[in-house]
Amino acid sequence: MIFSLVSALNNDSEFSKEHSDHLTKHGDGVKDIAFAVENCQHTFNVAKARGAKVIKEPYKLEDNDGYVILATIQTYGDTTHTFIERNNFKGIFLPGFIAKTEDPINSFIEQPKLGFIDHIVGNHALGDMEPTVQWYEKMLDFHRFWSVDDSIIHTDYR
Repeated sequence: MIFSLVSALNNDSEFSKEHSDHLTKHGDGVKDIAFAVENCQHTFNVAKARGAKVIKEPYKLEDNDGYVILATIQTYGDTTHTFIERNNFKGIFLPGFIAKTEDPINSFIEQPKLGFIDHIVGNHALGDMEPTVQWYEKMLDFHRFWSVDDSIIHTDYR
């Protein structure tokens, strides 16, 4: 599992503006959840044929370590999913990323001890969870293995 955390320092690029606007609208949170896939073009085509909203058609990023193919679709709210095919890439993450052997900040702070992630939460308005679950089943062939509703899990901030 790889985490890539981004915070827009300024709005001088499309990437920075997009992430800064998302942060302004939603506060701290996740904008995009990426999935490693065997065949990006196929995964994207299936989701698109089933009605997924296209954010970015498949495209290639490359450097001396090879190339990756990526594509992005819209899911619930302003959250997106990027499909990443890394079959022809030998680098550490994505083209353009370089390995850092030592981060100077590590001498000042304790290293985080993240062992695993047991689940991820997407917040939804009351009544919106079931359509979102159905979207994942239809678009991405996800399988529901556990179900909850607002009588089991909810907050005071409905």
